[in-house]
Amino acid sequence: METEEIMNENTVPKRPMFLTVLCILSFISAGLGSLTALLTPLFADAIIEFLQNTPGYDETEMNETIQVLQAGWGFYSVTFLLALGSFIGVFFMWNLKKTGFHFYAISNLGLLLTPMLLFGMPINWTSIFFTASFILLYAVNLKYMK
Repeated sequence: METEEIMNENTVPKRPMFLTVLCILSFISAGLGSLTALLTPLFADAIIEFLQNTPGYDETEMNETIQVLQAGWGFYSVTFLLALGSFIGVFFMWNLKKTGFHFYAISNLGLLLTPMLLFGMPINWTSIFFTASFILLYAVNLKYMK
């Protein structure tokens, strides 16, 4: 009887498949976000030139995109740190630590709000939907984390 209790205490909890899939998707997203934040300032001028030379280029439609591309290292440093915070949060949740949920939620809310606060951009409902969905889906899985 005592041996069973010790074995139950020493067993590693199994991560549910749904949480595993969420984490993998979030690892990809945070990794690409970090990489984008590091590379965009280096190639911003070339990207802007490419966009302006694209047939059908409309300056009024691309104004926000150009504004973000010209934001510089300050904006992209903040974006990189928030994406890194998201990655760290996912790593903790992968290891079934509740702390990761808080890292993830705060970082992703920061990533969502930063362009709106810094540039006065309108609310992007698609981004809000995906961010809220992932936070909610992770919240459903909190019961598996310690």
